[in-house]
Amino acid sequence: MYDESKEDIIDRIRGEKAKTRKGNVILKKREGEFHEGSKNCLFISSNKRTELLKNFMQDIYILRKPLTCYMPKLHQNLSNLLDKIDSLVDICIYNSCSFFFCIFSTKKNPSRFILGRLYNKNILDYYVFSLVSFIPFHIFPLSKEIISDTKPIVLIQGSYFDQTDVTKYLKNILFDFFKHRNVDSFTRNSIQRLIVLTAYERIVSIDNNCVNGASNTSRVDSGKNANKLGSDNVSSSVSIKGAYTDNVGNNNVGGKSNRSYRAVDGKNKYVISFRQYLLRKGVLSQTDKDMPELEEIGPRFEFTLENYKIPDYHLFQEAIKKADIPKKNKIKKVKVDEFGNSIKRVYVQKQNFTKLHTKHTKILKKANKVNSKKGKHE
Repeated sequence: MYDESKEDIIDRIRGEKAKTRKGNVILKKREGEFHEGSKNCLFISSNKRTELLKNFMQDIYILRKPLTCYMPKLHQNLSNLLDKIDSLVDICIYNSCSFFFCIFSTKKNPSRFILGRLYNKNILDYYVFSLVSFIPFHIFPLSKEIISDTKPIVLIQGSYFDQTDVTKYLKNILFDFFKHRNVDSFTRNSIQRLIVLTAYERIVSIDNNCVNGASNTSRVDSGKNANKLGSDNVSSSVSIKGAYTDNVGNNNVGGKSNRSYRAVDGKNKYVISFRQYLLRKGVLSQTDKDMPELEEIGPRFEFTLENYKIPDYHLFQEAIKKADIPKKNKIKKVKVDEFGNSIKRVYVQKQNFTKLHTKHTKILKKANKVNSKKGKHE
Protein backbone atom coordinates (compact mmCIF):
# COMPACT_ATOMS: atom_id res chain seq x y z
CA MET A 1 0.00 0.00 0.00
CA TYR A 2 2.81 2.40 0.86
CA ASP A 3 4.60 1.59 -2.40
CA GLU A 4 1.76 3.05 -4.48
CA SER A 5 2.41 6.28 -6.31
CA LYS A 6 0.12 9.29 -6.26
CA GLU A 7 -1.21 8.51 -9.74
CA ASP A 8 -2.04 4.90 -8.77
CA ILE A 9 -3.98 6.06 -5.72
CA ILE A 10 -5.97 8.55 -7.82
CA ASP A 11 -6.79 5.88 -10.41
CA ARG A 12 -7.91 3.50 -7.66
CA ILE A 13 -10.21 6.13 -6.15
CA ARG A 14 -11.70 6.93 -9.55
CA GLY A 15 -12.37 3.26 -10.18
CA GLU A 16 -14.40 2.87 -7.00
CA LYS A 17 -18.12 2.29 -7.35
CA ALA A 18 -20.52 3.31 -4.65
CA LYS A 19 -22.82 0.71 -3.13
CA THR A 20 -25.34 3.24 -1.80
CA ARG A 21 -26.88 6.50 -3.01
CA LYS A 22 -25.11 8.51 -0.29
CA GLY A 23 -21.79 6.94 -1.20
CA ASN A 24 -22.35 7.92 -4.83
CA VAL A 25 -22.86 11.57 -3.77
CA ILE A 26 -19.62 11.51 -1.75
CA LEU A 27 -17.64 10.13 -4.70
CA LYS A 28 -19.05 12.81 -7.00
CA LYS A 29 -17.89 15.54 -4.60
CA ARG A 30 -14.35 14.15 -4.79
CA GLU A 31 -14.28 14.59 -8.53
CA GLY A 32 -12.88 17.77 -10.04
CA GLU A 33 -15.10 20.57 -11.31
CA PHE A 34 -14.94 21.95 -14.83
CA HIS A 35 -15.96 25.50 -13.85
CA GLU A 36 -14.32 27.37 -10.99
CA GLY A 37 -16.67 28.99 -8.52
CA SER A 38 -16.36 32.46 -7.02
CA LYS A 39 -13.55 32.78 -4.47
CA ASN A 40 -14.15 33.76 -0.86
CA CYS A 41 -11.73 36.05 0.95
CA LEU A 42 -10.65 35.93 4.60
CA PHE A 43 -10.27 39.35 6.26
CA ILE A 44 -8.22 39.07 9.42
CA SER A 45 -6.09 41.23 11.74
CA SER A 46 -2.74 40.37 13.27
CA ASN A 47 -1.74 41.12 16.86
CA LYS A 48 -1.07 44.83 16.14
CA ARG A 49 -2.90 47.32 13.96
CA THR A 50 -3.74 51.01 13.74
CA GLU A 51 -7.18 52.60 13.54
CA LEU A 52 -6.42 53.61 9.96
CA LEU A 53 -5.75 50.00 8.98
CA LYS A 54 -8.93 48.84 10.72
CA ASN A 55 -11.07 51.29 8.70
CA PHE A 56 -9.16 50.40 5.55
CA MET A 57 -9.86 46.67 5.94
CA GLN A 58 -13.53 47.39 6.63
CA ASP A 59 -13.88 49.33 3.36
CA ILE A 60 -12.18 46.57 1.34
CA TYR A 61 -14.49 44.09 3.07
CA ILE A 62 -17.51 46.10 1.83
CA LEU A 63 -16.15 45.90 -1.72
CA ARG A 64 -15.86 42.11 -1.57
CA LYS A 65 -19.19 41.33 0.12
CA PRO A 66 -20.79 38.74 0.22
CA LEU A 67 -17.80 36.55 -0.76
CA THR A 68 -16.10 37.18 2.57
CA CYS A 69 -15.21 35.83 5.99
CA TYR A 70 -14.67 38.75 8.38
CA MET A 71 -12.52 38.42 11.53
CA PRO A 72 -11.91 41.95 12.84
CA LYS A 73 -10.59 40.94 16.27
CA LEU A 74 -6.87 40.93 17.04
CA HIS A 75 -5.16 37.54 16.72
CA GLN A 76 -2.21 37.24 19.07
CA ASN A 77 -0.98 34.06 17.39
CA LEU A 78 -0.35 36.00 14.15
CA SER A 79 2.60 38.04 15.43
CA ASN A 80 5.51 38.10 12.95
CA LEU A 81 3.01 37.35 10.22
CA LEU A 82 5.49 36.61 7.44
CA ASP A 83 6.94 33.79 9.54
CA LYS A 84 3.49 32.35 10.28
CA ILE A 85 1.92 32.16 6.85
CA ASP A 86 1.12 28.49 7.46
CA SER A 87 -1.17 29.43 10.37
CA LEU A 88 -2.97 31.87 8.10
CA VAL A 89 -3.36 29.16 5.45
CA ASP A 90 -4.92 26.81 8.01
CA ILE A 91 -7.52 29.46 8.94
CA CYS A 92 -8.33 29.96 5.25
CA ILE A 93 -8.81 26.23 4.69
CA TYR A 94 -11.05 25.96 7.76
CA ASN A 95 -13.27 28.81 6.48
CA SER A 96 -13.20 27.67 2.79
CA CYS A 97 -11.44 30.82 1.56
CA SER A 98 -9.10 31.05 -1.42
CA PHE A 99 -7.96 34.63 -0.69
CA PHE A 100 -6.64 36.19 2.51
CA PHE A 101 -6.34 39.88 3.33
CA CYS A 102 -4.48 40.61 6.56
CA ILE A 103 -3.45 43.91 8.17
CA PHE A 104 -0.49 44.24 10.51
CA SER A 105 1.57 47.04 11.97
CA THR A 106 5.18 47.45 13.11
CA LYS A 107 7.21 50.36 14.46
CA LYS A 108 9.08 50.91 11.21
CA ASN A 109 6.04 50.29 8.98
CA PRO A 110 2.82 51.15 10.84
CA SER A 111 0.50 50.66 7.86
CA ARG A 112 1.04 47.38 6.06
CA PHE A 113 -1.27 44.74 4.65
CA ILE A 114 -0.81 41.44 2.87
CA LEU A 115 -2.85 39.95 0.04
CA GLY A 116 -2.44 36.31 -0.95
CA ARG A 117 -4.23 33.33 -2.45
CA LEU A 118 -4.26 29.57 -2.14
CA TYR A 119 -4.28 26.73 -4.61
CA ASN A 120 -5.03 23.13 -3.71
CA LYS A 121 -4.96 24.04 0.02
CA ASN A 122 -1.41 25.42 -0.23
CA ILE A 123 -0.03 28.93 -0.53
CA LEU A 124 0.24 30.03 -4.16
CA ASP A 125 1.58 33.58 -3.77
CA TYR A 126 1.32 36.61 -1.52
CA TYR A 127 2.27 40.30 -1.70
CA VAL A 128 3.03 42.70 1.15
CA PHE A 129 2.00 46.33 0.63
CA SER A 130 2.54 49.56 2.50
CA LEU A 131 -0.42 51.93 2.65
CA VAL A 132 0.57 55.46 1.60
CA SER A 133 -2.74 57.33 1.84
CA PHE A 134 -6.38 56.44 2.41
CA ILE A 135 -9.74 58.23 2.13
CA PRO A 136 -12.65 56.09 3.42
CA PHE A 137 -16.09 55.43 1.96
CA HIS A 138 -18.11 57.80 4.13
CA ILE A 139 -16.21 60.89 2.89
CA PHE A 140 -17.74 60.48 -0.58
CA PRO A 141 -21.41 61.56 -0.78
CA LEU A 142 -22.28 59.13 -3.62
CA SER A 143 -20.98 56.00 -1.88
CA LYS A 144 -24.50 55.00 -0.75
CA GLU A 145 -25.82 54.86 -4.32
CA ILE A 146 -23.91 51.67 -5.12
CA ILE A 147 -25.78 48.43 -4.62
CA SER A 148 -23.64 45.78 -2.94
CA ASP A 149 -22.88 42.51 -4.70
CA THR A 150 -22.61 44.11 -8.15
CA LYS A 151 -19.88 43.08 -10.57
CA PRO A 152 -17.57 45.96 -11.53
CA ILE A 153 -15.45 46.73 -14.58
CA VAL A 154 -11.78 46.49 -13.55
CA LEU A 155 -9.23 48.62 -15.43
CA ILE A 156 -5.54 48.09 -14.61
CA GLN A 157 -3.20 50.51 -16.36
CA GLY A 158 0.44 51.50 -16.30
CA SER A 159 3.62 50.20 -17.91
CA TYR A 160 4.82 49.13 -14.45
CA PHE A 161 2.64 46.01 -14.58
CA ASP A 162 4.50 44.70 -17.65
CA GLN A 163 8.08 45.27 -16.52
CA THR A 164 8.96 42.03 -14.70
CA ASP A 165 7.41 38.69 -13.80
CA VAL A 166 6.69 39.99 -10.30
CA THR A 167 4.60 42.88 -11.59
CA LYS A 168 2.78 40.59 -14.04
CA TYR A 169 1.79 38.25 -11.21
CA LEU A 170 0.83 41.32 -9.16
CA LYS A 171 -1.48 42.47 -11.94
CA ASN A 172 -3.03 39.01 -12.07
CA ILE A 173 -3.81 38.83 -8.34
CA LEU A 174 -5.20 42.39 -8.24
CA PHE A 175 -7.57 41.62 -11.10
CA ASP A 176 -8.52 38.28 -9.57
CA PHE A 177 -9.27 39.96 -6.23
CA PHE A 178 -11.31 42.97 -7.40
CA LYS A 179 -13.28 41.31 -10.22
CA HIS A 180 -15.78 39.98 -7.64
CA ARG A 181 -17.86 36.90 -8.55
CA ASN A 182 -17.71 34.84 -11.74
CA VAL A 183 -20.72 35.24 -14.02
CA ASP A 184 -21.65 33.72 -17.36
CA SER A 185 -23.43 36.81 -18.65
CA PHE A 186 -24.59 40.23 -17.50
CA THR A 187 -26.81 43.04 -18.68
CA ARG A 188 -25.74 46.57 -19.46
CA ASN A 189 -27.83 48.03 -16.66
CA SER A 190 -26.25 45.71 -14.09
CA ILE A 191 -22.83 47.38 -14.47
CA GLN A 192 -22.66 50.19 -11.94
CA ARG A 193 -19.02 50.40 -10.89
CA LEU A 194 -15.67 51.09 -12.53
CA ILE A 195 -12.52 50.21 -10.59
CA VAL A 196 -9.30 51.81 -11.85
CA LEU A 197 -5.88 50.64 -10.63
CA THR A 198 -3.10 52.90 -11.90
CA ALA A 199 0.64 52.43 -11.39
CA TYR A 200 2.76 55.55 -11.66
CA GLU A 201 6.22 56.66 -10.68
CA ARG A 202 6.54 58.26 -7.27
CA ILE A 203 7.66 61.87 -7.60
CA VAL A 204 8.65 64.60 -5.17
CA SER A 205 7.33 68.11 -5.64
CA ILE A 206 9.86 70.94 -5.29
CA ASP A 207 8.54 74.46 -4.70
CA ASN A 208 10.35 76.85 -7.02
CA ASN A 209 9.34 79.83 -4.88
CA CYS A 210 11.23 78.56 -1.79
CA VAL A 211 13.90 80.90 -0.49
CA ASN A 212 17.59 79.83 -0.75
CA GLY A 213 16.61 76.87 -2.89
CA ALA A 214 15.07 74.89 -0.02
CA SER A 215 12.98 72.03 -1.34
CA ASN A 216 9.49 71.26 -0.09
CA THR A 217 8.68 67.56 -0.33
CA SER A 218 5.06 66.53 -0.10
CA ARG A 219 3.24 63.28 0.40
CA VAL A 220 2.49 61.21 -2.65
CA ASP A 221 -0.54 62.76 -4.28
CA SER A 222 -2.63 60.67 -6.61
CA GLY A 223 -4.06 63.55 -8.57
CA LYS A 224 -0.90 65.33 -9.62
CA ASN A 225 0.97 62.15 -10.29
CA ALA A 226 -1.85 60.60 -12.27
CA ASN A 227 -1.88 63.66 -14.51
CA LYS A 228 1.72 62.87 -15.52
CA LEU A 229 0.88 59.45 -16.93
CA GLY A 230 0.41 60.50 -20.52
CA SER A 231 -1.09 57.57 -22.41
CA ASP A 232 -1.94 55.76 -19.17
CA ASN A 233 -4.01 58.64 -17.78
CA VAL A 234 -7.67 57.99 -17.11
CA SER A 235 -8.61 61.56 -18.06
CA SER A 236 -7.49 60.92 -21.64
CA SER A 237 -10.65 58.85 -22.18
CA VAL A 238 -13.12 60.04 -19.55
CA SER A 239 -13.98 63.18 -17.63
CA ILE A 240 -13.95 62.62 -13.89
CA LYS A 241 -15.60 64.64 -11.15
CA GLY A 242 -13.83 65.13 -7.84
CA ALA A 243 -10.58 63.50 -8.94
CA TYR A 244 -7.03 64.73 -9.44
CA THR A 245 -7.01 67.19 -6.56
CA ASP A 246 -4.10 67.94 -4.26
CA ASN A 247 -4.00 67.74 -0.47
CA VAL A 248 -5.43 71.25 -0.09
CA GLY A 249 -8.31 70.52 -2.46
CA ASN A 250 -7.16 72.65 -5.41
CA ASN A 251 -7.63 71.13 -8.82
CA ASN A 252 -4.35 71.12 -10.74
CA VAL A 253 -5.63 69.64 -13.99
CA GLY A 254 -4.87 71.98 -16.84
CA GLY A 255 -3.65 74.72 -14.52
CA LYS A 256 -0.23 76.27 -13.99
CA SER A 257 1.84 75.38 -10.97
CA ASN A 258 5.03 76.79 -9.47
CA ARG A 259 6.30 73.33 -8.60
CA SER A 260 8.63 71.03 -10.50
CA TYR A 261 8.78 67.27 -10.14
CA ARG A 262 11.55 64.70 -10.01
CA ALA A 263 11.45 60.92 -9.75
CA VAL A 264 12.34 59.13 -6.54
CA ASP A 265 15.10 56.53 -6.67
CA GLY A 266 14.88 53.40 -4.58
CA LYS A 267 12.92 50.21 -4.07
CA ASN A 268 9.41 51.72 -3.84
CA LYS A 269 9.53 54.31 -6.56
CA TYR A 270 6.23 53.12 -8.05
CA VAL A 271 2.88 53.77 -6.41
CA ILE A 272 -0.40 52.00 -7.20
CA SER A 273 -3.57 54.05 -6.80
CA PHE A 274 -7.10 52.71 -6.39
CA ARG A 275 -10.17 54.63 -7.57
CA GLN A 276 -13.81 53.57 -7.84
CA TYR A 277 -16.33 55.44 -9.97
CA LEU A 278 -20.07 55.36 -10.43
CA LEU A 279 -21.39 54.52 -13.90
CA ARG A 280 -24.59 56.41 -14.54
CA LYS A 281 -27.32 55.04 -16.79
CA GLY A 282 -26.60 55.79 -20.42
CA VAL A 283 -22.81 55.99 -20.00
CA LEU A 284 -22.15 52.75 -21.87
CA SER A 285 -24.61 53.62 -24.64
CA GLN A 286 -22.79 56.79 -25.65
CA THR A 287 -20.61 56.98 -28.73
CA ASP A 288 -16.83 56.89 -28.66
CA LYS A 289 -16.62 60.61 -29.39
CA ASP A 290 -18.53 61.55 -26.25
CA MET A 291 -16.52 61.47 -23.04
CA PRO A 292 -18.65 59.91 -20.28
CA GLU A 293 -18.63 61.71 -16.96
CA LEU A 294 -17.67 59.55 -14.00
CA GLU A 295 -18.27 60.37 -10.36
CA GLU A 296 -15.95 59.02 -7.68
CA ILE A 297 -17.62 57.04 -4.91
CA GLY A 298 -14.60 55.86 -2.91
CA PRO A 299 -12.67 54.51 -1.27
CA ARG A 300 -9.47 56.14 -2.50
CA PHE A 301 -6.07 54.85 -1.48
CA GLU A 302 -2.47 54.49 -2.65
CA PHE A 303 -0.07 51.69 -1.78
CA THR A 304 3.39 50.42 -2.66
CA LEU A 305 4.81 46.91 -2.97
CA GLU A 306 7.15 46.00 -0.10
CA ASN A 307 7.67 42.24 -0.25
CA TYR A 308 6.37 39.29 -2.24
CA LYS A 309 6.42 35.57 -2.89
CA ILE A 310 5.62 34.79 -6.49
CA PRO A 311 4.19 31.40 -7.49
CA ASP A 312 6.18 28.61 -9.05
CA TYR A 313 5.84 28.68 -12.84
CA HIS A 314 4.64 25.10 -13.24
CA LEU A 315 2.27 25.40 -10.28
CA PHE A 316 0.79 28.60 -11.70
CA GLN A 317 0.28 26.98 -15.11
CA GLU A 318 -1.49 24.10 -13.38
CA ALA A 319 -3.70 26.55 -11.46
CA ILE A 320 -4.86 28.44 -14.56
CA LYS A 321 -5.25 25.36 -16.75
CA LYS A 322 -8.77 24.76 -17.99
CA ALA A 323 -10.02 21.21 -18.19
CA ASP A 324 -11.36 19.86 -21.45
CA ILE A 325 -15.10 19.57 -21.03
CA PRO A 326 -16.43 16.39 -22.67
CA LYS A 327 -19.18 17.00 -25.17
CA LYS A 328 -22.57 15.75 -24.09
CA ASN A 329 -24.44 13.57 -26.52
CA LYS A 330 -27.64 15.19 -27.69
CA ILE A 331 -30.75 13.41 -26.48
CA LYS A 332 -33.42 13.18 -29.13
CA LYS A 333 -36.96 14.42 -28.55
CA VAL A 334 -35.99 16.41 -25.44
CA LYS A 335 -36.44 20.18 -25.15
CA VAL A 336 -35.54 22.56 -22.34
CA ASP A 337 -37.88 25.47 -21.65
CA GLU A 338 -36.98 28.94 -20.31
CA PHE A 339 -37.17 27.76 -16.70
CA GLY A 340 -34.74 24.87 -17.26
CA ASN A 341 -37.38 22.13 -17.20
CA SER A 342 -36.85 19.28 -19.66
CA ILE A 343 -39.81 18.39 -21.85
CA LYS A 344 -39.69 14.91 -23.35
CA ARG A 345 -41.79 13.27 -26.01
CA VAL A 346 -42.77 9.67 -25.43
CA TYR A 347 -44.62 7.64 -28.06
CA VAL A 348 -46.92 4.93 -26.62
CA GLN A 349 -49.05 2.46 -28.54
CA LYS A 350 -52.78 2.15 -28.01
CA GLN A 351 -53.49 0.38 -24.77
CA ASN A 352 -56.37 -1.74 -23.59
CA PHE A 353 -57.28 -0.22 -20.24
CA THR A 354 -59.20 -3.34 -19.20
CA LYS A 355 -55.96 -5.31 -19.22
CA LEU A 356 -53.80 -2.76 -17.43
CA HIS A 357 -52.17 -4.16 -14.32
CA THR A 358 -52.21 -1.94 -11.25
CA LYS A 359 -51.94 -2.58 -7.53
CA HIS A 360 -55.76 -2.50 -7.35
CA THR A 361 -56.24 -5.07 -10.13
CA LYS A 362 -57.52 -7.84 -7.79
CA ILE A 363 -60.11 -5.56 -6.21
CA LEU A 364 -61.33 -4.42 -9.61
CA LYS A 365 -61.62 -8.03 -10.82
CA LYS A 366 -63.71 -8.97 -7.78
CA ALA A 367 -65.92 -5.92 -8.30
CA ASN A 368 -66.42 -6.82 -11.95
CA LYS A 369 -67.39 -10.40 -11.03
CA VAL A 370 -69.92 -9.19 -8.47
CA ASN A 371 -71.42 -6.75 -10.94
CA SER A 372 -71.65 -9.41 -13.64
CA LYS A 373 -73.43 -11.85 -11.26
CA LYS A 374 -75.91 -9.18 -10.23
CA GLY A 375 -76.65 -8.45 -13.85
CA LYS A 376 -77.36 -12.11 -14.59
CA HIS A 377 -79.76 -12.50 -11.62
CA GLU A 378 -81.65 -9.42 -12.61
